[in-house]
Amino acid sequence: MEVSSNYEKYTNKNPLITRINLSFLDSISTLVQKNSPKKILDAGCGEGFVLEHLRKDVNADFIGLDIESKALDVARSKNPQIDFKHASVYEQPFEDNSFDLVILSEVLEHLEEPDKALSEVSRVTKRYALISVPQEPIWRVGNLARLKYMRSFGNTPGHINHWTRRAFVGLISNYFDVREIKSPIPWTIALCQLKEVN
Repeated sequence: MEVSSNYEKYTNKNPLITRINLSFLDSISTLVQKNSPKKILDAGCGEGFVLEHLRKDVNADFIGLDIESKALDVARSKNPQIDFKHASVYEQPFEDNSFDLVILSEVLEHLEEPDKALSEVSRVTKRYALISVPQEPIWRVGNLARLKYMRSFGNTPGHINHWTRRAFVGLISNYFDVREIKSPIPWTIALCQLKEVN
């Protein structure tokens, strides 16, 4: 199986990388637990690492969605009790207001139309979204320090969008009110709530 950079990151045996990844996953878990959601969608779930971690801490019904069939095969093997859908984050096969919380973790940096994905997330959530992206330029500097992706100046393959924390908050504020930000290096994670309709 051809593995993604995400898969390589989460299966890396380096103790420092493992610790950094755990800090990220724990931050997501802490933010999710703040609102006690009962039904959660992980849109762009990849190989299911976030869902696997959340299942340990959060009592909820989970659904995962991804466009990559091979990633879904891995996700299903890691999380056999979770329902997974093969679909795009741009066209999610759910009714409006289907979930208490939608997670969009490490997805936006890969998308040609991030606004379209955010609009779809705002459609399928009843209230909350949890969205994360790599924090630039820290992400690239970290890759260069590890001597990774040197020819692309530390840019991870497949990353076509790059946000500082401020720019990221500006983007998602078009769709959500940002309630809390966590910044486990090298990510920015935002817990968001749908904007109030006046």
